[in-house]
Amino acid sequence: MLGVVALTLVIAGLLGGGGEDKKSQPSSTTGAPAGRRETAVDVKRIERRVEKLRGLRFHKPLKVSFLSPARAQRVFRSRSQAEYSEKQQRIDEEVIKLLGLLGPSVDLGRVMEAVANEQVLGFYDDVTKQLVVIRKATDSKGLLELVLAHELTHALEDQHFDFRGEAGFTDDQSSAASALIEGSATALMTDYAGRYLKPADLLGVLESVSGTETKLPKFIENSLLFPYAEGEKFVTAFRGDGSWRPLDKVYSIRQPSSTEQIMHPEKYAIDERPDKVRVDDVTRRLGSGWARLDASSDGEYDMRLLFRQVGRVKGTASAEGWGGGRLELWRRRTSGAPKCPAPCAQRDVAVLRLAWDTAPDRAEGESALRQVFEDGLKGKRIAGGGGLGMWSSRGGVIGIVGRDRQTTVVFAPSAQLAARLLD
Repeated sequence: MLGVVALTLVIAGLLGGGGEDKKSQPSSTTGAPAGRRETAVDVKRIERRVEKLRGLRFHKPLKVSFLSPARAQRVFRSRSQAEYSEKQQRIDEEVIKLLGLLGPSVDLGRVMEAVANEQVLGFYDDVTKQLVVIRKATDSKGLLELVLAHELTHALEDQHFDFRGEAGFTDDQSSAASALIEGSATALMTDYAGRYLKPADLLGVLESVSGTETKLPKFIENSLLFPYAEGEKFVTAFRGDGSWRPLDKVYSIRQPSSTEQIMHPEKYAIDERPDKVRVDDVTRRLGSGWARLDASSDGEYDMRLLFRQVGRVKGTASAEGWGGGRLELWRRRTSGAPKCPAPCAQRDVAVLRLAWDTAPDRAEGESALRQVFEDGLKGKRIAGGGGLGMWSSRGGVIGIVGRDRQTTVVFAPSAQLAARLLD
């Protein structure tokens, strides 16, 4: 799992900056002179500060590399591709576009390339134990310090706790794991700014990062921001008076299992876990001519984005009754299957099964889903009644059925196939 700092999140982390420990801050200008090189003494000083703030010590020496953008991007891409393959990226793109979270004309690969080129300031790879800070001639000293403090927190916690999680956009449990890790590093980065940086240093940070980002699709922006922003809120809820000991217990005893627990720390505290949702009947209903490409957990945050971004549903109440979810993508095995760009509704089948806390929660959630299908995806209703709904949309069919506390949604090439999956 690569720890990535987005520019906007660095700025957000600085909002609590103050500069309490002015005596320990060496004199500096807000801008870093071209060609400036951080020394081992500089790095060691920041390491000690991170250890002091976090209340942990490094077990092993750590090698820190300050690389130019071009060199750092080559390293980052190499590791990212090993962790998040092009094949998995294409699968994610198909799922996201079927749901309407990404426009058909948006190229996910190019968007992620823009993120790597412009919005990555540093990263820590928990596989190779490599820590890299990207250095530009125009970067301020304060910015380099904050990026290093953030990534050092990843390295420090990795030496003490078990990091877990996978790259991607479509798995709720992985999003929760990432939120814990990035939220912790962002909280410490904010503490670092408040304790060790002067107001002039903070101004230099803002000047370094302002006006450099490519405008991202809303779904991508929200997905990238979630681990940092919501993760920091989760971490802050458990720190209370500022102590890191409660978070040590979260890491070592029971890590969050869902984005619901991240957004509602009280549900983590009482150990309210997602229902185990199964979609094992899909194999029998589809038959041998289909292959499953992907299966992932679907969470409350996913439903929030779907309702808010696609359905234009106001508020978060419709998603808060979420109790569990699973999403699967299937594709025809035959060579005669249609070939079309994502979203290929004429070729693929997606099945989303959701569990809700109560029957009223299911009714509210299904109302929001219908708004997604009709308003967001411009679906034309072709069937309904008895808890079943069906819409034609973008060359395929969307169907929904609800029973007890569960809802099943399918995206299929035809009404006949959708009905078979929903029956």
